[in-house]
Amino acid sequence: MKNKLYILLVMALAFTFSTSSCSDFLDEENKVGETADLTYSTSSGIQGLVSSCYSFARGWYGKEAGLGLSEMGTDLFYYGYDNKQKSLTSYNIPAESLDGNSSDNACLDHYWELFYSAVDVCNNALYYVPLNSVISDNTRQQYMGEAYFLRAFYYFHMVNIWGPVPYNNAPITQIVTDPTRVPEEQIYSNILADLDSSIAAFETAGYKIKTDGRANYWAARALKSRVLLYAASWLGKNSITTNTAYAGKDLYALAQTEADAVMGSGIASFYNNYEDTWSMNNEDVTANKEAIWGVAYSSDISTNVNCIPYRYKTDSDGDPLSYNSLITRTGYSRGGSAMLLMFVSMWNNGATDLGGNGKEVFVRPLGESTYYVTNTVTKEKVYVADSYSPYGRGFTRYLPSLYLWRLLEKNRATDQRTEATLLDAYKIAKGLEHSSTNYPLMQDTAIYYCFKDGASAEGKAMQAWAKNRYRIQFVSGGDIPVFTSLAEATALPTEAAKASSDVYSDKRYNSYKIGGWCSYPGIKKFLDNVFNSAYPTHDISSRDAIVLRLAEMYLIKAECQLYTENGNAAMSTINELRKVRAKSGKDNTLSGAATLETVLEERAIELCGEQQRWFDLKRTHKLVDHVTKYNAQASSQIKEMHYYRPIPQSQIDAVTNFSTTEGQGFWQNSGY
Repeated sequence: MKNKLYILLVMALAFTFSTSSCSDFLDEENKVGETADLTYSTSSGIQGLVSSCYSFARGWYGKEAGLGLSEMGTDLFYYGYDNKQKSLTSYNIPAESLDGNSSDNACLDHYWELFYSAVDVCNNALYYVPLNSVISDNTRQQYMGEAYFLRAFYYFHMVNIWGPVPYNNAPITQIVTDPTRVPEEQIYSNILADLDSSIAAFETAGYKIKTDGRANYWAARALKSRVLLYAASWLGKNSITTNTAYAGKDLYALAQTEADAVMGSGIASFYNNYEDTWSMNNEDVTANKEAIWGVAYSSDISTNVNCIPYRYKTDSDGDPLSYNSLITRTGYSRGGSAMLLMFVSMWNNGATDLGGNGKEVFVRPLGESTYYVTNTVTKEKVYVADSYSPYGRGFTRYLPSLYLWRLLEKNRATDQRTEATLLDAYKIAKGLEHSSTNYPLMQDTAIYYCFKDGASAEGKAMQAWAKNRYRIQFVSGGDIPVFTSLAEATALPTEAAKASSDVYSDKRYNSYKIGGWCSYPGIKKFLDNVFNSAYPTHDISSRDAIVLRLAEMYLIKAECQLYTENGNAAMSTINELRKVRAKSGKDNTLSGAATLETVLEERAIELCGEQQRWFDLKRTHKLVDHVTKYNAQASSQIKEMHYYRPIPQSQIDAVTNFSTTEGQGFWQNSGY
């Protein structure tokens, strides 16, 4: 069983979170008093307070709404049939539409509250840890390092989502109705100061190892590398002025130094097999070789141990409200990661071509009664649980764009990452050969997503071979294409049913579920690939979310080298990573000088789905350009205003100093 850092909220958050009748975070009042002083003077009390600082990260990492704000509406993913954030991901969302609608909700108002709640808990930790006299000096320094790290971590997300935001560096002790939006440069300066304090505290404590999902010295330096890169690319390489330690310094050079240090530290290493990075056998961020730090989920997903705290905001009876289900996933009785649901298509309950909701050859294992499928020919019962459970449930939330699919296919012959990332075929369990009525020659493959033009000569030949063997869906063209065209700027997932199949002249595809918005190649690196009889095809997972890992340090270094050295140096670093990711005996290196597009392509291949892409495109000022070129669902709506998300209307309504002039009082981001 995983040994994790779990939530110790019962005492810690009971004293840290107190509520008033006002509307939201800006109106909260912290009535801590003597009881908290007494509680946090104990060893268990202060441990619980520091542990609670981590719990909010589970509301962002591994959750649907966090993915919507960090990966979607980019060049890499489209929204699928049952996506719950279509207005957000297509840039059709005004500030007023953020509250209340659970079927199409950006959850920005909830994230505003969640991040500020997290900051307040960190501020309480930073206040109470130095006052605690019963813990050792080393433990005190470790706790301070963790609290500084996490406060920087949460503010880093806020400044990248909203730009200028209020900055609090002390526990909330009174109602605030006239907050000040602090300039981005100053927030970055504060984040870097916190990370430097974190690094110094961890250094003093000698806390440089991975343990129980806690932040450590090298995690702080890795995050610092990312923060410096983001600040350099978004604000400019000499943009930090209010932090004297960084004034006038080249942030790219500093980011590169941090990345180099982490790469040489030994805190992480590569697996020979890229696939092993994502195996559930290695999902524990403490044990995972490549992970530097991540958000830990307990292996117990049947209780509330993984749940995030309740909201500060209360109902009319004074009881705390719940966060949106897109953030909690399963409410507050049990909790876990939702990543296994987010990138998989309708594989067994799609169109009826595979026999009555797929039950001739497929079944979703949900318990003992669904662990067997009867072969329609031999009448033998075939055990399928361990074959089908890893395919997940398929909520059709997100599908790879034509651009991402093309990038992955371009590297298939030489690079391990394509086959480890792209789920382009569904195989039947052994023993079900020839069991499909509609595909009587079926041997192992049931559905195959082919990156060929179905209308081409090669596509037609492949279709002829597939006839009666398996369902084949071409990227475009053919009987049931995934996309409407091969042009990345205009291609959309297909949506219509096929009333009569061109190949079979029957109605097997006469369902909207055959369209590319429901049936598409998935991203499999977040799937629970190891069957667990305790949680067969569950709706949540115990998979930890890797937030910082070794490969990113190479990518940060390469991007920095574009500006500190040259494209040749950057390509050399990219090729170091590509050699690690190469198939055995294959040359996976690239030639020529790297450009920013080279780096962005490599980040897409390596990091897709890991909740960084929107921020990558934003900070490099490529969001509008790449969405226009590669995302037809959003290209007609995307504008310069979308480099910032709207301040939630509930926050605008809560302040007394609202201004229509940007930079004065509390203003709404331009365009909203």
